Amino acid sequence: MPDSQLLGISGPDGFFFFRIQTFHLAEIHRHNPGRVSGSHAHNVFHIVFYTADNDKNSILLNDKETESLPGMLVVTSPGEPHSFQTLMPGRTVYHELTFSLENASGFFCGNWNQLLRYYSGMDNVSVPSATTLDSSRMATLDKHFRNLSVLLKNSPENMLPVLKTVMNMFEFLYSDVFAGKVLIPEEGTLGKVKLFIEKHSNEALNLKALGHRFFMSPEHLCRKFKAVYGISPLKYALDLKISTAKNMLLHSEYSIKEISDRMGFSDVYAFSKSFRKNAGIPPGKFRDSGH
Repeated sequence: MPDSQLLGISGPDGFFFFRIQTFHLAEIHRHNPGRVSGSHAHNVFHIVFYTADNDKNSILLNDKETESLPGMLVVTSPGEPHSFQTLMPGRTVYHELTFSLENASGFFCGNWNQLLRYYSGMDNVSVPSATTLDSSRMATLDKHFRNLSVLLKNSPENMLPVLKTVMNMFEFLYSDVFAGKVLIPEEGTLGKVKLFIEKHSNEALNLKALGHRFFMSPEHLCRKFKAVYGISPLKYALDLKISTAKNMLLHSEYSIKEISDRMGFSDVYAFSKSFRKNAGIPPGKFRDSGH
């Protein structure tokens, strides 16, 4: 379908247009032992809903075998490995909406946590890859898919009703499905990690030291922090450094070298490179422009 600004998002890497890639209503997959293969990943978001007509079976999510029960909702993000092929004898029946966010430079490859944060403006939504809905939510989501099917059937020139229906689906997922899974990480270890980064963002932080301080492996810390906040710990620290540096450039008399030192960069070159990547212009031009 055509690119849409209505559901597009504007992030650090530019504006990404929303684009529907595929849509299926009551897609039937039958088990074929000769075609069962491993997981794959690509630069799209999937919403897959297993209907009441679905037979109990199994699929692959994040390279793990997962039961595909009636009423199960699966959402996958770009780069998240999956395979919707049936692993056992029988069949699966599901609705599917696949979409991408892209621009001339490439794809938005964030996750569902980030995407719903862009659309809702709310933080700390934890979106699991698989959720089993109760009968009421099953009926509502089925209705959203069927409404979308009617609108897409004749390839309409007017995309507004289509996009409105997609947004209604997103609103339902956020408010009625994932709202009960909102986390309050500030009360736990991840909140302490986040607070520590905020207090020490002007220092040279590293993932190994952070993990050691909070009794987690660097890999586990990075994965958990990104799942909750939609950003890695070190990227969060860097964004805080750059934000503070911007304020200092505009509202202080410190030289660029002094700001670089105060923000914990190894040298002015490293600071200028990071600043330019974030702001699009060097720190000197940023100060002169009065942004």
